[in-house]
Amino acid sequence: MDFNIRLSNGQVLRGFIKSPGENLRAVVIFVHGRGEHIQRYSTWAGLFNEVMIGFAAVDLPGHGRSDGKRGHIRSYALTDEMIGILINECRKTFPGIPLFLYGHSLGGGIVLDYLVRHDPKVTGAIVTSPWLKLSFEPKESSVRMARIMGSIFPTLIQPAGLVVEHLSHDQKVVDAFKNDPLNHNKISLGLFRAATSAGSNALKNGARLNKPLLLIHGSDDLICSPVGSSEFASKTTMAELRLWDGGYHELHNELFKYDVFKYILNWIERLIAV
Repeated sequence: MDFNIRLSNGQVLRGFIKSPGENLRAVVIFVHGRGEHIQRYSTWAGLFNEVMIGFAAVDLPGHGRSDGKRGHIRSYALTDEMIGILINECRKTFPGIPLFLYGHSLGGGIVLDYLVRHDPKVTGAIVTSPWLKLSFEPKESSVRMARIMGSIFPTLIQPAGLVVEHLSHDQKVVDAFKNDPLNHNKISLGLFRAATSAGSNALKNGARLNKPLLLIHGSDDLICSPVGSSEFASKTTMAELRLWDGGYHELHNELFKYDVFKYILNWIERLIAV
């Protein structure tokens, strides 16, 4: 069903909750990537529902059907508030049910940064292909300029430079992304600044992670670097790292996506069986 939340600044974030009904075993709270929207995960949510796991998510600010300038998130205080609301709403709606945070790409970086700063009351977290480091790092001079300009003109929108063909080896996924009017190839200077800062913060403070984490990354990801995931995992004993040989950026949309889902499901089941 449709599910909307309102942030303290008045922005409405629109998404959905999918629940299998009775015999619910767990709930996944999902944070999607830059330039996309949560409806792209309807099939993924359905797979969780088939095994009695609920799925809740909203479009990020400036994305999909949510309010805000396309490609811009004013600050991570908004995503902090968003995740906090989602956790509280799921806890009220599904009392006593294990909750898992799950973030992909930009959303993966958001989730890791949130985990090390807030240590939320969740059973665990799943993160795929997080934005900790980019696969092709821009020049340091360009990064410094972006940080400076991001503080002066945070809402200035730039092309994100996404090569859609690097999302998945499945051409149907690539074509669908290109033809989806809710997707965009934009990023504000403020969001770029916030995302790079959050990635650095997560890498510096990985030892503070206090929740079980499943960290998955494709070895051939040409968008977000698997080196960043390996570096984060090396900082903590709480993380299980799985580098998927030959995988591109969207492992949930790869030709072997059902193997990825089974791996995630097995990890969740080990935790909820305790």
